[in-house]
Amino acid sequence: MGLRAQPLLTLAGLVAACHGAPSNSFVGAPVLAPASEAEVAHDELLHADLARADSVALRGFGAGLASTFTEDVIYLRGGLPILRGSAAARAVASAEPVGPGVGVRWQPVRADVSLDRKSGYSYGYAIFAVAQDGAPSVHVDRYIAFWRREPAGWRISGYAETYASPPSTLTLPAGAGDGVLADVPMSPRRGALDAIRIADAEFSREASRVGTGDAFGRFAASDAQIFSSAGEFITGPRAISGSFGPATGRSSLVWHPVEGEMASSGDLGFTVGNAVFSDLRDDGTAAARYSKYFTVWKKQKDGSWRYVVDGGSARPP
Repeated sequence: MGLRAQPLLTLAGLVAACHGAPSNSFVGAPVLAPASEAEVAHDELLHADLARADSVALRGFGAGLASTFTEDVIYLRGGLPILRGSAAARAVASAEPVGPGVGVRWQPVRADVSLDRKSGYSYGYAIFAVAQDGAPSVHVDRYIAFWRREPAGWRISGYAETYASPPSTLTLPAGAGDGVLADVPMSPRRGALDAIRIADAEFSREASRVGTGDAFGRFAASDAQIFSSAGEFITGPRAISGSFGPATGRSSLVWHPVEGEMASSGDLGFTVGNAVFSDLRDDGTAAARYSKYFTVWKKQKDGSWRYVVDGGSARPP
């Protein structure tokens, strides 16, 4: 798939003093309504996302990032295949060229939680800063994270790094080889997870039938966002569809999901999979580019499934 709001803030209430005696109806009334359980869960998820910077500062990039993952995390890094497991993810993160002098933080742009408040997602910017020759140098990437609420707190069960420019080349570390997910389409399963497997597969078929841009518009939620190549966000079905440009008949994008996860409340989940973009060169010869994707799905009021954010990166053929 294609490389696929306002910053979220928690507001503190300020109470102004009232002149004169309050009425009986006011005495003892709360100034602010207590936060709902959903709001509390949402804020805790955001706190966990922001706190990843502290883990990295304390433990180093590889160990710090891995400490925020579940044991069965699904991890997508540019240039590598889809990986499963915290050991594989840690091996890749530890091999990243992020030295001790590099400051890393994550700035979420949007977050949401499932109805049962046990799953959620966030996405935004990953910011790397380092001083070079006395001047600060900043590099910005993007990320999508799917979170699972465990007894120890929020942990990331699915994570994708997406890029405005290609990342540094990284050879698959030896410790990550056992975590490579086979490129086998998801098979039908019992339960709610099958709903997003079907939606993802229909999404791909629609792209073949009507064109990639139209399909991306049709399957987008009203507030869906994808990442533009320049690093900004493209919001809403019409803008997303238009960002792909007119169909030419020379190219196609097909994909299939290989794994996913669903909230126990059955309203929020994600799929990951592999994609192939085929095109014709000017000389008439065929060309292909291979990628992988991470799509977060949310159940709509009418019962349909639409994606709320989608992103991807290159993979080996």
